[in-house]
Amino acid sequence: MPMPSKLISPLEALERRNRDQPAQIAYLFEDREHTYGELWGEIERFARGLVGRGSPASETGEELPLQGDRVVLVLPNGPEMFAAFYGCQRAGAVPVPLYPESGADRVLDLATACGATRVVWGSDVSEATLATTLLQAGENLHVVTCGEILAAAPEDGALPAFQPPDPEATALLQYTSGSTGDPKGVIVSHANLATNVGQMIDGMEITAEDVFVSWLPVHHDMGLVLMTMVPFTIGARLVLLPSSLTDIRRWLQAIATHKGTFTAAPDFAYRLCLAAVRDPTHFDLSSLRVALNAAEPVRATTIRRFEEMFDLDRVMVAGYGLAEATVGVSMQPSGTAPVISPRGLVAIGEPFPDVRIHIRADTRSPVEGRPARVGEIGELWVESPANTSGYYSAPEATARLLDGSGCIRTGDLGYRDEDGHVFLVGRSKNIILQAGHNLAPQELEEAVDALPFVRRSAAVGIDRGRVEGEQAYIFAELRRALPPPANRLQEMATEVVARIHRRLGLRPGRVCLLPPRTIPLTSNGKIRHAALRAAYLDGTLQDQGRILYPID
Repeated sequence: MPMPSKLISPLEALERRNRDQPAQIAYLFEDREHTYGELWGEIERFARGLVGRGSPASETGEELPLQGDRVVLVLPNGPEMFAAFYGCQRAGAVPVPLYPESGADRVLDLATACGATRVVWGSDVSEATLATTLLQAGENLHVVTCGEILAAAPEDGALPAFQPPDPEATALLQYTSGSTGDPKGVIVSHANLATNVGQMIDGMEITAEDVFVSWLPVHHDMGLVLMTMVPFTIGARLVLLPSSLTDIRRWLQAIATHKGTFTAAPDFAYRLCLAAVRDPTHFDLSSLRVALNAAEPVRATTIRRFEEMFDLDRVMVAGYGLAEATVGVSMQPSGTAPVISPRGLVAIGEPFPDVRIHIRADTRSPVEGRPARVGEIGELWVESPANTSGYYSAPEATARLLDGSGCIRTGDLGYRDEDGHVFLVGRSKNIILQAGHNLAPQELEEAVDALPFVRRSAAVGIDRGRVEGEQAYIFAELRRALPPPANRLQEMATEVVARIHRRLGLRPGRVCLLPPRTIPLTSNGKIRHAALRAAYLDGTLQDQGRILYPID
């Protein structure tokens, strides 16, 4: 796919800003401003250090070329992440960013899966983690810290003059979060990045006057592409916070202090704000133009309560995307009210330029389905020039992803109403079939999460081989670590059943009450329904004493 004529890759955008506007502020992190000149200088420095060190030696003792080498980056938000990510691209390597809190085993597993030649940890990595990685790495995998590479960089030489990257070349491997199966490396080209950045700038009406405020992890698609590449490309100001926020109110305070106009987060983050803020008058969010709610099912109650709490009007908008489409697919137009279905689902908005969303029913049939009728649930297929060419070194998974006509199969289920609005109902693997009814976990979870004693809930379908077939099992974390008396636990379980029955007209097969932080999550906060189901069925939750009620 050629690079769109009016767009350039994010790497080229940074090089141009360094050349034309080196003194302009690129981003603010931990109260320090970083100019485009400083940012590009660190990118060049990292690239020189990477090239100077070369690739691991081959069996013949000769240095291997760096071009196309995969380099795993295990870095938190901050200057090192930007230097390493774009420095890899500048040196001709392919960055593979991972969750910065990943353990050594996971890092090494993914490094092996993508054939990486190097693992780069943040300078603040613990000595134990670094030692474990060094000990277990093979002879063809070098393990270093970002600080070591920067310190070893020669002052000049080692790098050829800058040339715009080949649009078809791989710009990064984005590993999926693994919420529905084994992580897969999504191949994202420079043309994919340029295209999707342009789609989102146009679709979200972003300008250089916008002020982005983000704590989203830069290692993952929404935090990387939307919340950093977009402002870098268009020259908008970026206020970046650590992704390891222990107090969600810092995010709100940063919006208020810096007059942020654009922010984004999954629904759970906005719900955390609602729980954490006692006096909303301490946070003036009136500068916000867009508060994008995406990356997990959007709840109408979250939109309503957040806007009511902070006296906002038509600021929070729902969006939809996935790594296989680079990131952005659709968004509710800014300044408009959410479209909510009779079932309480929130529409995912309008597709970005040159994006089409198809809904296919009966996708397991030999002819790969048919267009779904109005109101009929089917699988979302996305047609976009920003779509990936596939997964790295995974031909079978790639074949399942691509339909052969330019669409990717998302695995998400949804339907279109008479007015053309698209509503998600959940992941195809997570849909619960109880008594002939398709139940979306989010509908059950939203009902349960409204109870005052529930911290977080998850709904999964479990078939114990009995006559009733698959049933909805509700797992609800309590807000307090110290469990209440047994009679109160029974009352809570009864309240959960009653709440679901009032809301949806059905009763779950079982309610399990759990201590806080039991439900497994992905690195970006999504519930790992499959992992939760497995932990229950194999007895892990019971063996670890994580089920407070019922006691079997």
